[in-house]
Amino acid sequence: MKSEIKIRVLDIDPGDDTIHFQGFFSNEICSTTLEFYGYSDEFQDFATNLVEFPKTTKDKATYELGEKGDKWDYYLLIEAYCLEPNGYSALKIEVTNNGTGSAHHESKFEIESEPASLNRLGNRLRTWNPLKDKYFEWRPNE
Repeated sequence: MKSEIKIRVLDIDPGDDTIHFQGFFSNEICSTTLEFYGYSDEFQDFATNLVEFPKTTKDKATYELGEKGDKWDYYLLIEAYCLEPNGYSALKIEVTNNGTGSAHHESKFEIESEPASLNRLGNRLRTWNPLKDKYFEWRPNE
């Protein structure tokens, strides 16, 4: 298993351009998958913050969708932060599908990365158009 993020477009609602995404997240030890909904510009703010990350060692770049609990079907958090004073960083991945019983799924882990690789992730997310390209993939330190 590799450290990576993969996002696939499963479907696009032609009425309002809502996109049905499937995200796969892995750190070589743990992996998780989540289906969620958004729009073609879903990751733009996060991407812009990643391009400029880190401004300081306390800087964070955060993508958050949904909530834990009954209001949403899912919760997704992707948060870049510094692990070391030299800027070495990680992406915190937190995924919950808010199901019940055996349908419940919850994962939380980190993907370690150099800041330059997170900047490249931001640049690639910023230029990704899921209406045209149905697949996105990123691996740290490549």
